[in-house]
Order: sequence, then structure tokens, then C-alpha cells
Amino acid sequence: MLKKFIALVLLPVTAWAWQPTKPVTVIFPNGPGAGNEISFRIVASIVERQTGVKFNSEYRPGADGNLAINHFVTVPADGHTVSVPACQSNWVTPEVWYPQIAKYNPMDLEPVANIARSPLAFWANPKSLINTPDELIAAIRRKERPVTVAIGGGGHRLAVEYLVDKLRVPGGDRVETVMYKGPAQALLDVMGGHVEFGVTPVAVGYPHVLAGKLKLIGIADTRPLPGLETAPLMSRAAPGLSIHGCWNLVLPPGTPEHIQKWYAEQFVPAIRSTEAGAKFRENMMYITPEEHSPAGVRAAMTQLQRTWQPIARRIKPE
Repeated sequence: MLKKFIALVLLPVTAWAWQPTKPVTVIFPNGPGAGNEISFRIVASIVERQTGVKFNSEYRPGADGNLAINHFVTVPADGHTVSVPACQSNWVTPEVWYPQIAKYNPMDLEPVANIARSPLAFWANPKSLINTPDELIAAIRRKERPVTVAIGGGGHRLAVEYLVDKLRVPGGDRVETVMYKGPAQALLDVMGGHVEFGVTPVAVGYPHVLAGKLKLIGIADTRPLPGLETAPLMSRAAPGLSIHGCWNLVLPPGTPEHIQKWYAEQFVPAIRSTEAGAKFRENMMYITPEEHSPAGVRAAMTQLQRTWQPIARRIKPE
């Protein structure tokens, strides 16, 4: 009788104390080396050490991440598969640019928290004669030669198109964007001299600046970035140009609450930890605590849609 009583008392605790029973697959909607992977790995290393749970990467680039999320919403909602989609590519532009491809509603995803953000930046090959935002704008206005920009996501294209729109020049014959499987892949062609310019998050490009392989033209923000306070701001040339790389940890639609709870209890403290904070700063990232809950993520994504979808609708799809 006593054994049965103990079993009944412990049953709710056992049911509540869920955690993955095998390695978790992390679906990245782009190639390796993007900001979502960099930010996720910073916090996942903490969670792995504290829980023993392992996280294995799976890369599914294509259609600006939409093929990956199409697949993600079909996987079992058992806590053994997560994804880290980009805010602009997977919340803002799918229904505008990819309505025939995207087979999901991003608001149906079960968000855990926003991991980190990093403002976008405009880069150039080190041999380029363009060094500043003003010089880039002058090159676009003059139309002496085509200005080609390598990009790795929908938000990157929005930054370019916003700049062209503010300059009031015909974008179609002045600037061409070339989409790659991810920001790291886009910058490889810029560094290799195949494309003169690129737009990616600062987090992805700045290490190449330190290595002398890439040149920073300007940061797409309205305020200086800590650690790069003297870097030029694109918003001085194109008022209001402020757009960030932004990466949310999400679970498949319909994931049970006790599984969501485990991820929140493990990842939110890791995101807010001193250890992660130091790594985020090293990688030119920062956190937004107001987005460390499902409601916070959904509110932020709703505001992002209101801000950028009207701009996306003015842009011809690729």
C-alpha cells in the first residue's frame, strides 16, 4: 500500500519533469554560419552543459527559408525538433513574396524566445573604391556601372530596397540583389571579388573585417552599435533605415505546454546569462528581454509585419 501511495505522489512530478530523451534536431532555414546558428550555439552550449541534452544541426536552405519551415511544421511536436527562423524571412516576407511556396502561418509556430538581434550592415570587397554610405549612394545615383549586392535573406533585400526607395532612384536599373543560401555564403562571393557589395547582419560580417577580408560601409541602424560606436550609420543617408537580423527559437505547432515549459526554463536563463551576454557582445549581438516569452515574440513579430510588409509589397518578388 505504501509503495502505491508513493507512486501516486510521484506521478505528477514525473509527468511534469519532461526533457528530451534523445538528441534534438535543430532545423536552420539557411546554410551554415548564419546569425541564427551563431546565436543558437552560444546558448545551446550552456543548455547542453547543464542538462546533457545534445543539439544536432540540420540545414535546409531554399526559397529564403520557407522550404525549411514548410517541413518543420510537419514534424512531430514531441520536443525533439526545434527551429531558429529569421524574423524578416519567416514572419514578414513569406505571404508577400512567396505566397505560392510558403505553406505555413508563422503565428502558428510555438515560440520560446527571441535569442538575439544584430543590425544589418552594408559591406564591400576590400578592393572596392567605395568606403562610406555617401560614396555608395553617389555610385547608385550616377549609374556609371551596375551596383550588385549579395544578400542572404529577405530582410537583407528589404534594407537594400529601402535605401533605393529613399534615394528616389529607379531601383530596377540601378541596383540588383543576388540571393544566396545564407549570409555567410553571400559574403564569400563579396570577399572573393565576384560581387562588390553585400548586406548581412553585423554578427556575420564583422569577423571578416577584423581579418582584412571585408570592408564595412555602414550599419543599417539609427543608433551606434556598442563596440562599433564610430561606424557610419546608413540612416544618416537614408533616414529611418533601421533593420536587424533577429532569430527566434520555435517549436512545431501544437507542441504540448509541458514541453514548451522545459525549453523556456532552460533557454531563457541561458540567453540572459552573463556567459551568453559576453559572447553576444563579442559577436555584435544584443538581447531583447521583452521577447523572452511566447506573447513577447508574437507581439514583436506582429509589429515587424506592420512596419515592413507595406514596404515588401512595393517590391517585385524575385
